[in-house]
Amino acid sequence: MIFNKKAIDIFWISNDAISMREYGDYDVGDTFFSALTFSYNEVKPSDTATKSLKKIDINIYEGIGMIFSIDNYAGDPTWVFDCGIYAFSIDQPPPEGIKSGSYVKMQFYLVFDENYHSQLRINGQRLSKAIPGMVYSWRVKDILIMIEEEIGRKNFANLPIAYTSSKGEIYKRITGTNVDEDCGEDFNTSYILVCEMLQHADR
Repeated sequence: MIFNKKAIDIFWISNDAISMREYGDYDVGDTFFSALTFSYNEVKPSDTATKSLKKIDINIYEGIGMIFSIDNYAGDPTWVFDCGIYAFSIDQPPPEGIKSGSYVKMQFYLVFDENYHSQLRINGQRLSKAIPGMVYSWRVKDILIMIEEEIGRKNFANLPIAYTSSKGEIYKRITGTNVDEDCGEDFNTSYILVCEMLQHADR
């Protein structure tokens, strides 16, 4: 894969078919603005306050950074992770003992925001105003689909395997998503969008 050298960085973003049925498909080359959300696998206190981020599997990142809580969304705890980029969670509270303002080491995967950020507030102020640069500009450079059930193996049988995760999950490369045709009525799979982060939306 060859990427635009002007990109700030390249990110591998998870997308499930259920969400894409509601919010729409993607093609290679698409550009758009979006904030990032995250779901974590592991969180523990960090011995350092030096922010960092690295990819450790096909869609899993490990980051060191600060977490801070913001106003609840629909009654659920909402918090932001700042590891050099911003991402937030609206449905997965921090583990017990992890407090706002703490530096943590976290393993997580990233997901594009479904416009929740526009509804979030910090002390009554809109999140995008309180944290300039929360929304990023993106360009899709590659799309991978996870092959996990019979319909997936049938629909994409002729495509070579592009990646295999450490768990043995098989991904194949496609030029665009078409959730209804890709997945069928009962086939729930997931995609990874390999995207260039071009700039912060407020720049």
